[in-house]
Amino acid sequence: MIGQRPERYMAVESCDEVRRNVFCRHYGECLTYAIRMRWPGFSCQNCESYEHEKLDGEALSDDYARCMALAFVSGAIDPMAQRPHVS
Repeated sequence: MIGQRPERYMAVESCDEVRRNVFCRHYGECLTYAIRMRWPGFSCQNCESYEHEKLDGEALSDDYARCMALAFVSGAIDPMAQRPHVS
């Protein structure tokens, strides 16, 4: 993670409160780092390593899976909660 500086960020009620650069080439590495560190969240606000990256469908799906992992680790999503039934 040389150069990237994700910062630990506490869980918040609104995603508008957290600044993340989801289209950064390093975002996946930072997200994985936050999961491994078991942070409740992270921010890219003070990072100076932003490099724009266009994601394809597979990369977006992978990113979504890691975002869900962070949500589980942080406690933002209860893995035991029942999902609403969709008809």
